[in-house]
Order: sequence, then C-alpha cells, then structure tokens
Amino acid sequence: MKKENYLIKTLHLPKKFCISVQGDFSKIKLRVDINQKILRGQPLIFGDDFTVPMHSPTSGWIKDIFCDSDFISKDKKKINIVILSDNLDQWIRLKPIVNYEQYTAQTLIKKVHHAGVVGLGGGQFSSAKKLTLSIGKVHTLIVNAVESEPYAISDNSLLCHHIKDILKGCEIISWITKAEIVLIAIQEHHHIIIKKILCAIKNKPSFKICILKNKYPGGSSKVLVKMLTGNEIPYNKHAIDIGCLVFNVSTIYAIKKAIINGEPLIERIVTLFNEKDFVLKNFWVRIGTTIKDFLKEIGLKQQINLNIRSGGFFMGTMIRDLNYSILKQTNSIWVKLDKKDNNIVTTSCIKCGKCSELCPVNLLPQQIYWYAKNNDHQATKKYNVFDCIECNICEKICPSQISLVKYFKKEKQILQNLISEKIFKKSSFLRFKERQKRLSNKKYTMINNNYATHFSVKAKEIDLNNMKKKNFLKQKIRKQIVQEAIKRMNRKK
Repeated sequence: MKKENYLIKTLHLPKKFCISVQGDFSKIKLRVDINQKILRGQPLIFGDDFTVPMHSPTSGWIKDIFCDSDFISKDKKKINIVILSDNLDQWIRLKPIVNYEQYTAQTLIKKVHHAGVVGLGGGQFSSAKKLTLSIGKVHTLIVNAVESEPYAISDNSLLCHHIKDILKGCEIISWITKAEIVLIAIQEHHHIIIKKILCAIKNKPSFKICILKNKYPGGSSKVLVKMLTGNEIPYNKHAIDIGCLVFNVSTIYAIKKAIINGEPLIERIVTLFNEKDFVLKNFWVRIGTTIKDFLKEIGLKQQINLNIRSGGFFMGTMIRDLNYSILKQTNSIWVKLDKKDNNIVTTSCIKCGKCSELCPVNLLPQQIYWYAKNNDHQATKKYNVFDCIECNICEKICPSQISLVKYFKKEKQILQNLISEKIFKKSSFLRFKERQKRLSNKKYTMINNNYATHFSVKAKEIDLNNMKKKNFLKQKIRKQIVQEAIKRMNRKK
C-alpha cells in the first residue's frame, strides 16, 4: 500500500445534518426541541442500557424532528433529528481527564458511555457495556486493525497518523479491564504502518504485533481470535467468555478521545473507493452528513447509473436514497457506475454445498436457508444462525444467486423478537404473581383485622353484661338485707 493512500482529508462543514436514532421509541428520550439552539458535542438524546447518547456534530439549531422507517430494514423505525449549521462550529464545555489512573474503572466507563462510543467496525455495540462485561474476565486485549473489506483502510490510516493516541487508548482499556497482554493484529501488506507500530511499541513489553496474511474475512472477531490464540469461540458465546477483548482501531481512538480529551463521538474516518477511476481516499466526516453532501464535496456528481454501497463490496448495503446519513458504523463508501446487482435472476438451490465449504465460522448456510424459508425458527436456532458473521461469502459463491444473508438477517430479527416477547411475557407473569401475592396478603390482613375488631367488640359487650349482672346481684342482696332488718325490728316491737 502506498503512503499517499493513508492521507486523511477533512471534509468541509455541510449546511445540514441528519442524525438518525434507532431503538425502542418508548425508551428514547429527547433532550432537544425544534428551533432550539445547540452547540457542537451537545447531547441530543438521553442514554440508557440499550441506547447510547447521540451528540450534535456542529453548532446551530434544530430544524426538524420526525420519525420514519429505515429504508435498509423496513421493519425498523428511526427518529431523525435535522440540524442546520451556523458555520461557527462552537464546542460545548469539555471535561478532559489528565490522569485517568486517579479515577475508578466505573467512572471511566460512564464517561465512555456519555460520549456515545460504540463499536465502529460495524457492530455498533455499546463500548461501555463491553468494558463493563470485561472487568476481571479478560487477559488479552486484541487491537483489530484487520479490515475485512478489501478497499477499506480507515483504521490503518488512523494508525498511520495517530499511533500514539491509539496506544494510549490501549493502555486505558488495559487499566480498566486489567488485561495483561495487548495484541495488535494487522495484515502483511501494510508495510509502512507495521514499521511505525514496531517503533512505537519498542519499550512496551506487554504490546505485541501480529502480522496476518491477506484473507477475507480476517476482521471478524470470531475468525481473528481463532487465528491469534488458537481457541475457537463457542457457539452462542463471545470473545470475552474465553478471556479476549476485541476492539477495532477507530473504537480505541474514540475511547481515548472520550476520556483524555473529553470529546464525544461526532466524527469518524470514511474511506471512499471509486471503482471507475480506482480512487482510494480517506476523509474525516461528521456523523449525520448525508451521502449526497459527501459525494458532492468530493467531486462526484449524482448520476442515474451510480451504484453506491455503504460499508464496501462484500458486507456493504446498497444505498438507494442519497439523503441517507453517514452513521457511526460507516467505515467506507464504495462507488461504481452500473446496476448489475438489481438484475440478478434467482433460481432454486441445487444443494452443491459450496457455501458450507467456504463458511469461515463452519456453519451450514444451505440448511439455515431452508429452515428460515419455512419459518422453522427452532431449527435455525439449533443450527446457530446467530453465529453468522454476515460476511456474504456464501451469497457471492452461490451459483443460484440466492440472497442467503438476507434470509439470515431476517431470521435473526424474528428470533430476537421472539426472545424479547418471551422475556416480556415472563416478566409480566412474574409481576402478575407478585400482584396476586400482595392482594392475597392484603386480604388476609383485612380479614384478621376484622376478626380482631369483631372479637374485641364482643369481649367488651360480655364485660359490660357481666358488670350489669354484678350490679343487679348487689342491689338484690342489698334489698334482701334491708328487708330482713325491717322484719327483725317489727318482731321486737
């Protein structure tokens, strides 16, 4: 790879941004209103256990807030926050940390959460949650600089220009999780970056570099952990379960910026690959920049036959609406001038078995496809559909041109919904049982109180009757005594 390929340009500030927020609408709480003035880095939503905060990429004001469906996943809804820039780009007041070792691990993790840091390799899983689950459970931190897509070099460009910041981020993560070894995994064709890494870690005995062959999909955590440690991640488990914590380069850089600089995640490096001119460039792009503004800024005019993929050739998603925004997980944009993908003719599966032979995580794609097509959810779960890394190898090799990964993604979503529904029903049943228990206890207490009141009243009535009887007897005895005395007096006379 040539040195000029690692250059990073800064994209000019667009006039409009559109921040997309996905998740459960009932749990997402907005922190801004329409026409409200905002600053760069200001939180737009409250974060919780399921959603990380989103921040304004620049200063300006909120033009509009509306909901619509995601054109990639039609069953998913999203909230769009439209921001107009005032061209001042003023920051909010930042709270940097000079010495992170003076703070507890939980305090640093909270800072990462409030900065909105997620996995920037595509998974978009909360980095704060990942760090929390890793405390005391991992012994090795794996720095993933192996980018799966052939022409995606955003992480390696970041390594080339910000190696000290990334190593500082590794030290912070190691201090939080108590990891003892740091393995930096990189592909063999990045000669310039390998030399820089070797110079930077010369006096760091816990840091080691692992040079890997150029093989797709080497960037998957399941594949990477097996290549580096020899241990395979069990089905339905994660790298943390076998003592490894995997972060890609951009995520580590974002964690360092969140803690040391106090900056939230509002921008990232995006690699542009133009297949027509074989142009490979890297840009610092603000989160929320539309694809239309991005292509316009770099000099690509909108054309009818323009085929755009967000994420690259293999794992990328076709972009049909140029108003779609750059997201936190968008690491590359792949452009070509045809639409062959739209004219693919799909035929029946011929059971050739090529997909099973080439699957990097040893699944049986043809079996999962049949069960997913017939809505046999128990069978797809049994055949470990959740372990599919969606690398698209099976889809690219399929002679019948079947969109296998499309079925797998849909099946994962259905299973996830079924699991969520099951958890909701279980929690509802437990709440119902607790309520019944409370009501029965309340009823029992009320009955006891009524009985106690009834018996106390009866006891008082009995005591009163006894007193009346005693008084009556006393009066009767007194009368008898008086009458006997009168009789004795009469006899004496």
